[in-house]
This record gives sequence, structure tokens and C-alpha cells, in this order.
Amino acid sequence: MGGESNNHAIVFGASGLIGWALVDQLLSPYPHAGSFSKVTAATNRPLNLSESHWPPADSHRPDLQLVSGVDLRHGDAAALAECLKREVKDIESVTHIYYLVFTAVEDDIEEVATNLRMFQNVIDAHNLLCPNLRFVTFPGGTRGYGIYMPGGTFTPPLTEDMVNNLPPSYAKTVVYPAYRELLNAASKGKKWTWCEVCPDAIIGFTPNGSQFSLALHWAQYLSLYAVNHGVGPNQASKATTVEVPFPGNPASANALFTPVSSKTIARFMIYASLHPETCGGGRLFNIADNEAPCTLGEIWPQLAKWFGLVGLGPAENMQDQDRALNVSELPQTNLSSTPGEYVAKHRDTFAKHGAVNAASGGVGVGSRQLDSVGYWLTFDRQLSLKKLRETGFEGDKDPIQGWLESFEKFRSAGLII
Repeated sequence: MGGESNNHAIVFGASGLIGWALVDQLLSPYPHAGSFSKVTAATNRPLNLSESHWPPADSHRPDLQLVSGVDLRHGDAAALAECLKREVKDIESVTHIYYLVFTAVEDDIEEVATNLRMFQNVIDAHNLLCPNLRFVTFPGGTRGYGIYMPGGTFTPPLTEDMVNNLPPSYAKTVVYPAYRELLNAASKGKKWTWCEVCPDAIIGFTPNGSQFSLALHWAQYLSLYAVNHGVGPNQASKATTVEVPFPGNPASANALFTPVSSKTIARFMIYASLHPETCGGGRLFNIADNEAPCTLGEIWPQLAKWFGLVGLGPAENMQDQDRALNVSELPQTNLSSTPGEYVAKHRDTFAKHGAVNAASGGVGVGSRQLDSVGYWLTFDRQLSLKKLRETGFEGDKDPIQGWLESFEKFRSAGLII
């Protein structure tokens, strides 16, 4: 394959965890020079291109336009179409939509309605504006496999057909089934098709923080912990070993799962969109870095080591496995604090050590949910990658690599010490 194409990608939610990686890979350029001629990165939050950490312009990179202030929560499809016509150069040439927007709402039913309306407006606007549209793709997640129910819903490995068997009372609290209905209806009789990808834990980088980045949450915690114990960068390491316990209980530390780097998700979403004959038709694909599952307990020491620390198992006073925990509950422990509380307490330390963007670019309202990861995900939830492998997409990767690459980027962006 090679040569120039007239493909024009628009990425909604381009400053988020997957959206940033998608733009990064499209500009790299993936899968090869000429795959796309134009990339439009659409964000709601302001993003300065000079601080985006995306590849700089060169002769091999697609043309990039960054459009900030695209608010999908308000207005209808007609208003959005007018906004896109006004703000996006050559909007009519868009061929590929990558939709990475999600708004968390406290009430589950309202959350579904809000997010469905946003996606509906995007699809309706592009059906009006873009006669050459070829492919739409979005990420779901393991919430769609019922992992928010205590103990999970299905016996792993989780296979794509299971999503159709969710209990109705739970399914109505998840937006992904509604997205599928929307896309099936909107693509009927059109030239474009679509697919969905399903990740579990997503490991990646964003230049201005994230509400739900486990990698950033733990990186900021371990970064501060290391500095406060004299083993941070540019400090004379103490002779004694500094240990840091896993922030959770043994059941969560030992539960099997299949994490994925945002880079892998981005590459597959691009790959799928360029192979509609094998990946379109509303297909759903699980996505992970490696078919072999791992545990957070195995990963933790390798993450701690990057910061000069020794990662241990859960502390004794964090081993209450009998208490039923949900996403919003955390046990009262005798440890000084959870990662989120620790970061909040020591936030001023970042600036003192040159991490100039850490205070403003950390994890926000999602920190409590991320603190609970080590407690309530006490069950195996690994994904089957059989369907993914049948597409001919790339093979297995070391899941640790995504974490360490993210840490490097966090440090270069001034988000950690």
C-alpha cells in the first residue's frame, strides 16, 4: 500500500486518553505516509497546539487542523452542522469519524440520554455535510460486559457475543447498546459503515490531564511518594530501600485482566476504519495489548521500580476482602491516604520540583473512582482476543511498555516529577 489518499479523519475528543493517541498515530503517520491527507482534531477544552506533544509538521504528515470549543452537549444536529461548516476547513471532505467523547453524569439514565444525544447530533450533522463518509468508529468498554455489577456478570474470557445478554435493568444504564442502535439506523442505505472496539483498562498519555487515567493517577502518586522519600530524580538516593504497598486488597491485586495502551487502541481503530470489508458492518472487537491476562499485583512492582521504589503487595490493613465495595465506596484504612488523597495533600511539591503542569493537569473528579480500582475489581475479567486476531491486526505486545511510555511522556510534559 502507498500513495496519497483523499482520506480526511475527524477526531472528536482529541484531547482525551484515546483521542490524543488517535491524532498522534494519524500524524505519525500510521499505517503509512499518505493513508490520510487531512486530520481534524476537535476538542471541547482549549488545547494549545504547541503543547500538544503531537508530531511536528513534515512532508510525510497529514495536514492538521485543531478546532477547540466544539461543545456537543448543547444544541441540535443543525446547530452542530453550522458550527462545523464555520470552523472546519473542508468539512465536506471528511471520510472517517473517530468518536471519543463521553460525558459522565451522576444519574445513569440521564448519562445514557445525554451521551446518546451528543453522538446522534454528530452523526446527523455528518450525514448532512459529508457525502463521502466511509467509516465511523467508537470505543465502548468492559462496563458493557457488566463489570459494574458486584462480582461481574459473565465468566471470562469475555467474548463479544456476551454483550447481548446483559440483564435489562443493567443494560439501560450503559450507553453502548444505544450507540449500536443509532449507528445501525443512521448507516442504513448509506455508503459508510462502522465498528466498535472494547478495551478494559486504558493506559496512555494526555498533555493536559484526564478525568479517568489510571496511569496518570498512579504516576503522580508514585512520583510524589518517591520524592518525599528521597528517591526522586535529581536527589541523592538513600541507602535504605523505599517500599510502597499496592493501593488495594489482595483479591483486586490478583484478579486477571487485559489492559491496553491507548496507542494500540488508536492503531486498531485506524486499521479497522481502513478495512471496512473485514471490520465494518457494526462488528464489535475486544482490544488489549496481549492475549495473556495479567494482574495489577504483577504490574505494580514494575511501575514502582521506574520511580526508584520497591512495589509490595497490599498492606495488612488494606486486606478487607469481605466488605462489598462499589465504584463510589472505599474502605477506611489505617494507611495515611489513598493515592488520590496523597496527591491532593502533596500537590504543592510538584511545582517545587519543576513539574509545572502537574497541579493543573492531573486527574480531576475521576480520582475517587480510580482510587477504588484496587478494591472493587476483585474478579477475573480478561478479554478474548480471538476476533481481533482474525482481522490480521498486529500481534501481542508487552503490556508494561504502554505504562512506561506514558510515564516518560508525563515527565516530559511536566505532569510528574
